[in-house]
Amino acid sequence: MAHHLEGRDNVVTLHTLGKALGGSGALICGARVLIDFLVNRCRPFIFATAPSPLMAVAGQEALAILEDEPWRQAALQERVALFGAEMGRRLPQVPLSGSQIVPLIVGPDAATMALAAQVQARGLDVRGIRPPTVPEGTSRLRVSLTLNASEAEVIRLAEVLEELWPDL
Repeated sequence: MAHHLEGRDNVVTLHTLGKALGGSGALICGARVLIDFLVNRCRPFIFATAPSPLMAVAGQEALAILEDEPWRQAALQERVALFGAEMGRRLPQVPLSGSQIVPLIVGPDAATMALAAQVQARGLDVRGIRPPTVPEGTSRLRVSLTLNASEAEVIRLAEVLEELWPDL
Protein backbone atom coordinates (compact mmCIF):
# COMPACT_ATOMS: atom_id res chain seq x y z
CA MET A 1 0.00 0.00 0.00
CA ALA A 2 2.95 2.35 0.49
CA HIS A 3 4.76 1.48 -2.75
CA HIS A 4 3.81 4.87 -4.26
CA LEU A 5 6.03 6.54 -1.62
CA GLU A 6 9.19 4.68 -2.65
CA GLY A 7 12.04 7.01 -3.54
CA ARG A 8 10.32 10.15 -2.30
CA ASP A 9 11.99 12.58 0.10
CA ASN A 10 10.42 13.68 3.38
CA VAL A 11 7.88 10.88 3.48
CA VAL A 12 7.78 11.23 7.27
CA THR A 13 8.61 14.49 9.03
CA LEU A 14 9.07 15.24 12.72
CA HIS A 15 8.09 18.65 14.09
CA THR A 16 8.83 19.82 17.61
CA LEU A 17 6.25 21.77 19.57
CA GLY A 18 8.71 23.37 21.96
CA LYS A 19 10.53 26.71 21.86
CA ALA A 20 8.92 28.65 19.00
CA LEU A 21 5.52 27.02 19.46
CA GLY A 22 5.55 27.48 23.22
CA GLY A 23 4.75 23.91 24.22
CA SER A 24 6.44 20.57 24.57
CA GLY A 25 6.54 17.34 22.65
CA ALA A 26 6.47 16.73 18.93
CA LEU A 27 4.33 15.42 16.13
CA ILE A 28 5.00 13.15 13.20
CA CYS A 29 3.47 13.90 9.80
CA GLY A 30 3.27 11.54 6.88
CA ALA A 31 1.08 9.58 4.52
CA ARG A 32 -1.96 7.99 6.17
CA VAL A 33 -0.64 4.47 5.49
CA LEU A 34 2.63 5.23 7.30
CA ILE A 35 0.94 6.93 10.24
CA ASP A 36 -1.45 3.98 10.56
CA PHE A 37 1.55 1.65 10.58
CA LEU A 38 3.26 3.66 13.33
CA VAL A 39 0.09 3.79 15.44
CA ASN A 40 -0.40 0.04 15.15
CA ARG A 41 3.24 -1.05 15.53
CA CYS A 42 4.48 1.51 18.05
CA ARG A 43 1.60 1.44 20.54
CA PRO A 44 3.78 0.98 23.67
CA PHE A 45 5.92 3.96 22.64
CA ILE A 46 2.95 6.11 21.67
CA PHE A 47 1.08 5.47 24.90
CA ALA A 48 4.19 5.89 27.04
CA THR A 49 5.06 9.26 25.49
CA ALA A 50 1.71 10.71 24.46
CA PRO A 51 1.32 14.44 25.05
CA SER A 52 -1.13 15.66 27.63
CA PRO A 53 -4.44 16.87 26.17
CA LEU A 54 -3.42 20.42 27.14
CA MET A 55 -0.15 20.21 25.16
CA ALA A 56 -1.98 18.72 22.17
CA VAL A 57 -4.46 21.62 22.16
CA ALA A 58 -1.68 24.18 22.74
CA GLY A 59 0.26 22.76 19.79
CA GLN A 60 -2.82 22.81 17.58
CA GLU A 61 -3.54 26.44 18.51
CA ALA A 62 0.10 27.48 17.98
CA LEU A 63 0.04 25.98 14.49
CA ALA A 64 -3.22 27.81 13.73
CA ILE A 65 -1.68 31.11 14.88
CA LEU A 66 1.33 30.53 12.62
CA GLU A 67 -0.96 29.95 9.67
CA ASP A 68 -3.30 32.86 10.42
CA GLU A 69 -0.66 35.42 11.46
CA PRO A 70 2.40 35.10 9.19
CA TRP A 71 3.56 38.57 10.25
CA ARG A 72 4.83 37.01 13.48
CA GLN A 73 7.51 34.99 11.68
CA ALA A 74 8.56 38.00 9.62
CA ALA A 75 8.79 40.20 12.73
CA LEU A 76 10.86 37.59 14.55
CA GLN A 77 13.26 37.31 11.61
CA GLU A 78 13.63 41.10 11.74
CA ARG A 79 14.62 40.82 15.44
CA VAL A 80 17.13 38.08 14.57
CA ALA A 81 18.62 40.23 11.80
CA LEU A 82 18.76 43.28 14.07
CA PHE A 83 20.56 41.34 16.81
CA GLY A 84 22.96 39.92 14.23
CA ALA A 85 23.75 43.37 12.84
CA GLU A 86 24.23 44.89 16.29
CA MET A 87 26.45 42.05 17.48
CA GLY A 88 28.41 42.08 14.22
CA ARG A 89 29.13 45.75 14.73
CA ARG A 90 29.89 45.52 18.46
CA LEU A 91 31.43 42.05 18.92
CA PRO A 92 32.44 40.81 15.47
CA GLN A 93 34.65 38.09 16.99
CA VAL A 94 31.59 36.34 18.47
CA PRO A 95 30.01 33.90 15.99
CA LEU A 96 26.22 33.92 15.73
CA SER A 97 23.74 31.18 14.84
CA GLY A 98 21.43 33.19 12.60
CA SER A 99 18.37 31.81 14.38
CA GLN A 100 16.19 33.03 17.22
CA ILE A 101 18.09 30.80 19.66
CA VAL A 102 21.58 32.31 19.80
CA PRO A 103 24.32 30.45 21.67
CA LEU A 104 27.15 32.84 22.59
CA ILE A 105 30.09 30.62 23.52
CA VAL A 106 32.14 32.06 26.36
CA GLY A 107 34.16 28.96 27.26
CA PRO A 108 34.93 28.61 30.98
CA ASP A 109 32.00 27.73 33.25
CA ALA A 110 32.74 30.38 35.90
CA ALA A 111 33.14 33.19 33.36
CA THR A 112 29.91 32.17 31.64
CA MET A 113 27.86 32.10 34.81
CA ALA A 114 29.37 35.39 36.03
CA LEU A 115 28.54 37.04 32.71
CA ALA A 116 24.99 35.64 32.80
CA ALA A 117 24.52 37.05 36.32
CA GLN A 118 25.79 40.48 35.23
CA VAL A 119 23.47 40.56 32.21
CA GLN A 120 20.53 39.44 34.37
CA ALA A 121 21.38 42.16 36.92
CA ARG A 122 20.79 44.65 34.09
CA GLY A 123 17.26 43.30 33.69
CA LEU A 124 17.88 41.06 30.66
CA ASP A 125 16.85 37.41 30.83
CA VAL A 126 19.85 35.60 29.36
CA ARG A 127 20.80 32.18 30.76
CA GLY A 128 24.16 30.56 31.22
CA ILE A 129 24.44 27.00 29.91
CA ARG A 130 27.26 24.76 31.16
CA PRO A 131 28.22 21.08 31.35
CA PRO A 132 26.74 18.55 31.34
CA THR A 133 24.28 20.28 28.97
CA VAL A 134 27.16 21.33 26.68
CA PRO A 135 30.69 19.91 26.31
CA GLU A 136 33.35 20.96 28.80
CA GLY A 137 35.00 24.25 27.81
CA THR A 138 32.06 25.40 25.65
CA SER A 139 29.82 27.03 28.26
CA ARG A 140 27.66 29.68 26.70
CA LEU A 141 24.98 32.25 27.10
CA ARG A 142 21.69 31.31 25.49
CA VAL A 143 19.88 34.27 23.99
CA SER A 144 16.29 33.49 23.05
CA LEU A 145 14.90 36.22 20.82
CA THR A 146 11.13 36.53 20.91
CA LEU A 147 8.51 39.07 19.95
CA ASN A 148 8.21 39.88 23.66
CA ALA A 149 11.45 41.86 23.32
CA SER A 150 11.20 45.20 21.55
CA GLU A 151 13.76 46.35 19.01
CA ALA A 152 15.11 48.76 21.64
CA GLU A 153 15.61 45.85 24.07
CA VAL A 154 17.42 43.82 21.41
CA ILE A 155 19.78 46.74 20.81
CA ARG A 156 20.23 47.19 24.57
CA LEU A 157 21.18 43.53 24.92
CA ALA A 158 23.91 43.95 22.29
CA GLU A 159 25.13 47.08 24.08
CA VAL A 160 25.27 45.29 27.45
CA LEU A 161 27.08 42.30 25.92
CA GLU A 162 29.61 44.63 24.30
CA GLU A 163 30.25 46.31 27.64
CA LEU A 164 30.53 43.10 29.67
CA TRP A 165 32.00 40.59 27.21
CA PRO A 166 35.00 38.95 28.85
CA ASP A 167 38.52 39.11 27.43
CA LEU A 168 39.46 35.45 27.75
